[in-house]
Amino acid sequence: MLTIYFRQSTTSILGVYKRLLNSQCIYCLQASASNICLDCQAALPTLGQHCPKCSEPNHHGQLCGHCLQQPPAFDEVICPFVFQPPISDLIHRWKKRPHALGVELLVQRLLASLSEHEFDAVVAVPYYWKKLLWRGHNPVRKLAKQISKQLHTPLLDAISRSQSGHAQRGLGRKQRLKNLRGVFALKPKYKAQLRHKNILLVDDVVTTGATCNHISKLLKAAGAQSITLACLARTAPSS
Repeated sequence: MLTIYFRQSTTSILGVYKRLLNSQCIYCLQASASNICLDCQAALPTLGQHCPKCSEPNHHGQLCGHCLQQPPAFDEVICPFVFQPPISDLIHRWKKRPHALGVELLVQRLLASLSEHEFDAVVAVPYYWKKLLWRGHNPVRKLAKQISKQLHTPLLDAISRSQSGHAQRGLGRKQRLKNLRGVFALKPKYKAQLRHKNILLVDDVVTTGATCNHISKLLKAAGAQSITLACLARTAPSS
């Protein structure tokens, strides 16, 4: 009897705590029906003019120099935001804590951008198993699973990560490409399910696009017809 009482009390307390957190904006602390109020949502760095291939932000909306010189294996990148504060802070918190406040807005914006597209399968950029153990959860696969459910499209764990590689953060384009050699592999059992299919490849952030380009080459080699990337944010070119 006491166990039931304490369980109910704990549930009630958590419910009240959640309602209190959701009653104000996490940035301006003003009363809000969501974690980020409408005024603060309007101030978020959304993706404007960009390269139609890799979605790198630019001022002309034409193909960027990298895509002109070395066209990537993927066909398009769909993302709602530019990777700069406070979006970058939100994503970093989400990577550490799966239920970080405010991230759901980013996910919903991405889902809205994908709602008018059709794909045959969803594939997530995989984590290395040691990193997965260290982090304790797989945010990219959870994002891919949510997208898969929303789009009623199967999620295929078609790519394996056999090596950790060195950290990609802070590396240039050429260094990232060199760093990816032998890191990813296609799981043979999925090859037939990829042939002639339109694939949605999911990652959290696209920086140079090197990782997704490498995986896209594997998927295209397996016979995939098209590869579209979906991510929460795209980095701006370094000045």
